[in-house]
Amino acid sequence: MRGDNLLLIAWEDGSQSRFGGKRLRWACPCAECRGEAGVPGRLDQTDNLADPELQLAGVSLIGQYALQIGFESGHATGIYTFRHLRGLGAE
Repeated sequence: MRGDNLLLIAWEDGSQSRFGGKRLRWACPCAECRGEAGVPGRLDQTDNLADPELQLAGVSLIGQYALQIGFESGHATGIYTFRHLRGLGAE
């Protein structure tokens, strides 16, 4: 639901999850956002992101285990495993 800035997932067990772009952006698991080698990530160093950072632009399936989510800002390096998404719960 691009116009609503939502990602909807229907799980195999029949349950559904709705994720807003803002929530997904702040949950990005990539090294740039989360940090690596003891260096804090970008999201650890700010509490504010511009609107294009929060707007969903596209979603691609990665194998059978994850989604790559892109944002209007061009950020698209996060690989969100289905386990990670399921752990975020539903909005």
